[in-house]
Amino acid sequence: MKFPNGPHKKPQWLNNPVRIYENPNYYRNLIGSENKKHSIIYQWLNLITGKMYVGSAWNGSSRLLSYWTPSILRRKYPIYHNINNYGIHNFALAILEDLGTSGQVTKEFILSREQFYLDMLFNKYPNLVLNLSKVAGSTKGYKHRPEFGLSRKGELNPMFGLSKSKEFLGMQIRDKKGPNNPLFGKIKSPSTIIKITKIVYVYNCLDMSLIGEYSTVNCARKFKMGNDTLTKYMKSGLPYKGKIFSREKLN
Repeated sequence: MKFPNGPHKKPQWLNNPVRIYENPNYYRNLIGSENKKHSIIYQWLNLITGKMYVGSAWNGSSRLLSYWTPSILRRKYPIYHNINNYGIHNFALAILEDLGTSGQVTKEFILSREQFYLDMLFNKYPNLVLNLSKVAGSTKGYKHRPEFGLSRKGELNPMFGLSKSKEFLGMQIRDKKGPNNPLFGKIKSPSTIIKITKIVYVYNCLDMSLIGEYSTVNCARKFKMGNDTLTKYMKSGLPYKGKIFSREKLN
């Protein structure tokens, strides 16, 4: 587990927070438990650059713990880029408002409170903003590749106008089970099996020590849980019976 290594700026919060986590890595489990099923407005602060991000969540624990999820951190947003570049151990996290148990307030009210802090952030600290959009709940400002919005129908389809042979069409509709499968009877090498087997890494949630590596099926059997439950906790990053499950190595 990494600890802050500075030099760090003095934290600049947008209000007097109800909870502050000066070392999110160290307090990761506490972040999950204290914000579970609570609607919140939160602020990330880069302790090296002083840059800030404001967000909201209907379920605080799920949203906040997602910042440790590798697949989430690969998204091309400034906050994720900053966490990847500086390390989450060089960030501080504050809960600006706790709006109560999830469901007590509407999504519209949550967004209105987030908007309050976004207005403050963009007006007072325009050079320290990590949010893409000035509007709560919007991803406006994220630039997709030009080809992202293209339709693939008609002439834009790379197969448009090409005639298909009888052999090609036959391959698309033939039964590929049993002997008709080109891999039927072939023995896979150990290296091939490793490549196609989806590994689950299991950690102790208290100290993040590695318990073991298992295939998906064996992991579900070992820890007596359904595949759906396993998938749910891998995606959320939340602990299940004292264990963290991940597709990628966490340390």
